[in-house]
Amino acid sequence: MSIESINSRISEIQARIDSLTMQPETPTPVIKPIAPAASPFQKSSGVEPFNVALAQAQGNATLRPTSGANGEKFSPYIEGLITKYSAQNGLDPNLVRSVITAESDGDVKCRSSKGAMGLMQLMPDEVASYGIKNPYDAEENIKGGTRQLAEKLKLFNGDVSLALAAYNAGSGAVRKYNGIPPYHETQN
Repeated sequence: MSIESINSRISEIQARIDSLTMQPETPTPVIKPIAPAASPFQKSSGVEPFNVALAQAQGNATLRPTSGANGEKFSPYIEGLITKYSAQNGLDPNLVRSVITAESDGDVKCRSSKGAMGLMQLMPDEVASYGIKNPYDAEENIKGGTRQLAEKLKLFNGDVSLALAAYNAGSGAVRKYNGIPPYHETQN
């Protein structure tokens, strides 16, 4: 068999695979991140933060950056941390960006009414368990948050919806309800 016939056969097989696996093209919705309201947990529009994160994680939406000299959402320093710790924990950096956007909208000093802190909104017990000394330090927060997100993905066998629900509401709540808990913020 010649190289040309092998290459031709490979092309045929690839075309066949592509025809079997291609899905009909549908326009990808563009979801803008929510501008922060008076509280980071008040809703300012009909788009809910975890809808943004879930759509991003599943590849069903494009998050349009809203600031930065080159159009990036976060500063180059934060982007570098996202890249570094996403790679270190085997995560898609877009998923990490989406979680940060949903949780704190990029505010390193964000604190929720329940005590979650920093960019990835780590709870005090998580801060302690990950050995984080300053949860408002961007690097420590992203390092701990990406580790936690990777653990949730592993715990829920790569199911992004359940991992995000567990990240938001806790793994116990996801187990208790055998799925996404019926909490408004988590459901959204």
